[in-house]
Amino acid sequence: MKMKKLLLIALAAMTTVACSKDSSEELIDCPEGMGIVSFDVTPTLVVEGTRAQQQIPDGVTIPTIEELKLGIVTTDENVDYDGGEWISVESFNKVYKKTYFKSGMYEATVSYGDPAQEGENCPYFVDTKSFSVIARSKVDVAMEPKLGNSIVKVEFSDTFKNYFENGAAMTITSGNGNTWVVNYETSPYLFVESRKDLTISGYAIKQKPSASIDAPKVSFDDVRKTMAACTMYTYTYDVTTAGSVTVTVEITNEPIEEVVVGDAELNDDAI
Repeated sequence: MKMKKLLLIALAAMTTVACSKDSSEELIDCPEGMGIVSFDVTPTLVVEGTRAQQQIPDGVTIPTIEELKLGIVTTDENVDYDGGEWISVESFNKVYKKTYFKSGMYEATVSYGDPAQEGENCPYFVDTKSFSVIARSKVDVAMEPKLGNSIVKVEFSDTFKNYFENGAAMTITSGNGNTWVVNYETSPYLFVESRKDLTISGYAIKQKPSASIDAPKVSFDDVRKTMAACTMYTYTYDVTTAGSVTVTVEITNEPIEEVVVGDAELNDDAI
């Protein structure tokens, strides 16, 4: 009799353990034909590229699971689901054990920010991933939202600053028509919407020939580029001894390119 009681206690303990497990390999307590989903979200902190990877600049807001929005839709014609949206991944994960999905194919999107919002510290993060739900099972979906817009920065070489000692002003115009003027003192990292053309135009002021003559102002040809998502563009204005002003464009997903933007009839002694 004592042995029989011990066996019953052991079986009860095993049953309790089996019911409490919540992994993708174990059956869970769900309505018939339904399963559950949880999300593990880690933002990508680099701008991707085939040539190199660079860290997103310091000071840029990196979203947390409390700030990343979540949306789920079905991609399965056999599943009747109107879609769902949650204010954050965290809010969904708090109730995922009681948020049931019918077996089938789904697509989740996590996002932070607005792709059309432009300026300093305006990152837009996004990731979309497909997953399948199996009846009485839990699926863990790992997502890595990355930068969905583009970063632009204008710099000036010391040679350029020495030659155009009276300053320069470059106007950056995004594909949405937003403009920013940068100079030697102020040249921030700017976030712009991707897949649109960006233009940089501007001028610099040369050395003053004499006290009675104004310093010559030199205008440069425009530089245009179509912005790619998750990409950082650094435009460096420089003066060469060949008698021209060039812009070196360093792009994270393309080889470095150089653009001649003007012949300034440079005085080599001044470089």
